[in-house]
Amino acid sequence: MTFRDIDLFADRMLGGAPFIETIAGAELASSTIQGRGMFARRAWATGELLCVLDGQVVDVTRHPAVIDALEWNALSPQRLLVRALRTSYGFINHSGRPNTRIDADGRTMRACRPISPGDELTMDYFEQPVPPVYLASLEAAVLKKNS
Repeated sequence: MTFRDIDLFADRMLGGAPFIETIAGAELASSTIQGRGMFARRAWATGELLCVLDGQVVDVTRHPAVIDALEWNALSPQRLLVRALRTSYGFINHSGRPNTRIDADGRTMRACRPISPGDELTMDYFEQPVPPVYLASLEAAVLKKNS
């Protein structure tokens, strides 16, 4: 399964919607960072809650294919919080100067600096305890190079 597959799956399961909205006050639009991104329709203050992530806890050593196939965030280098359907989170692009961050619980996403309407929501993917197999991937190398 590829990211294109997850888009097709979301389209079929969500009746044409590209994702499940999990960040109220954000919208999907074309990104100058990469492809599409989530953009603020409202302001968030530093520390303000954007969303609480959900999903299934998956051991990446037992199920390594989820890294390339599904939306996820890292709880530890071995455990991922995986979502089979795309959510708002899945469209947040990487930045070396992010405006969102996931708390130590691995589930709570907050603004880490002020966000204004029209700003693209970004996060530093490498602030999470991502699995070594992801760190060794071509995607990670490209993101690090472009940060």
